[in-house]
Amino acid sequence: PGGGARSPPGLGRSRGAARLSATLTDRRTGGWHRTPAGFIRRTLQAADEDNLPFLASALTFDALLAAVPLVLLLLIGLTHLAQTLTNGTTVDAASLFHRFFPPHTSAPGRDPFDLIERILAGIAANRGEISLYAIPAFVWFSTRLFGGVRTALNDIYDVSARPPPRQHFVVSLVLAKVRDIIMVILVVVLFVANTLLTTGLALVQAAGAERVPEFAFFVSTLGRVLGEVLAFSFSVSLFYFTYRYASLRRLPWRTALLGATFTALLFEVAKRLYGLYLANFASVEGQLGDANIGAAVLFVLWVYYTAMVFLLGGVVAETWELRNMLQRRRLTLAP
Repeated sequence: PGGGARSPPGLGRSRGAARLSATLTDRRTGGWHRTPAGFIRRTLQAADEDNLPFLASALTFDALLAAVPLVLLLLIGLTHLAQTLTNGTTVDAASLFHRFFPPHTSAPGRDPFDLIERILAGIAANRGEISLYAIPAFVWFSTRLFGGVRTALNDIYDVSARPPPRQHFVVSLVLAKVRDIIMVILVVVLFVANTLLTTGLALVQAAGAERVPEFAFFVSTLGRVLGEVLAFSFSVSLFYFTYRYASLRRLPWRTALLGATFTALLFEVAKRLYGLYLANFASVEGQLGDANIGAAVLFVLWVYYTAMVFLLGGVVAETWELRNMLQRRRLTLAP
C-alpha cells in the first residue's frame, strides 16, 4: 500500500531499490528535500510504504513475549542495586519503570496500570526464587525482541536495496543472534547506568535538603530538572544505540542521533497525550466489565503506541539520510 513512486513491473528489483531509485530521479516531488513541508510529506509517504501499523503490530507481539523475562532480570538486578546504594532500604519495584508509563492516576480502582504494577511487585518479592529460571528465557526471548527490531529497521532502512553478503545461512543466523545479544547487553548496561545516576541524584538531593533546609525548595527543583534531563538523556541513548547498531545497515552517527532525539521527544509527548486519554476518556473497566482485563488492554495499546513512535523515528532517520544523499548529489552535479 501507499502512494509512493514504484518501479515498473517486470524489472525484478526489490521494493527498497525501487523506492531509492524513485527518490533520486522522480521530479514530480518538486524537490521535497529542500523544504520542511516536503520533508514531512516524504516521511509520511515512506511510513505508508513501510506499512508501519503492520510492523508495529509485529513488534508489539514480540515486545509482550519478551517483556516478562527481560523485565524480570532487569527488575531483579536493579532492585538489588538500588537497595545496595540505599543501604538496604526497600525500593518500590514499579517505580523503577514508572518513567516508561504515561502519567496516570494511582487511585484504587482507577489505576490503568495497577495490574502491571502488582505483577512487578510480585516479581520483586520472589526475585530470589525465579531468577535462575529466568536466565534461559531471558536470553532467548529478549533476543527475539531485538530480532524483531532488527527486521523492522532493515525494512525501514531499505537493506534489501543492497546486495547481501555471501554467507552460509547458519553463519548469518549466528551473527544475527550475536548482534541481538549485544543489543540486550547494551540495554542492560544503560538501565544500570541510569539507575545508578538516578539513585545517586536522589541521595544527593535528600542530603542537600537536610543540610541546608533554607535551600530545600531550590535543591528539590534543581533535582527534578536534573532528573528530567537524565531521563531524557537515557531515552536518547537507548534509541541511538538501537537505530545505529540494531540493523544490518549502519546509519551515520548524526543521522542516528537525530532519529533518537526525535523519538525521545515524541515519546515524551506520546506519554503525556496518552496520559490525557487515560484521565479523560479511558475507563479501566469500560465495557469489558473487569478492571484487570481493561488494564491489560490499555497496557497493550500503550505498547503498540510506543512501537509506532519508535518505528516513526526510524523512518525520520532514513528520510533524513535520503535528504543528505540528494543534497550531496545536487552539489556533485552542480556546474
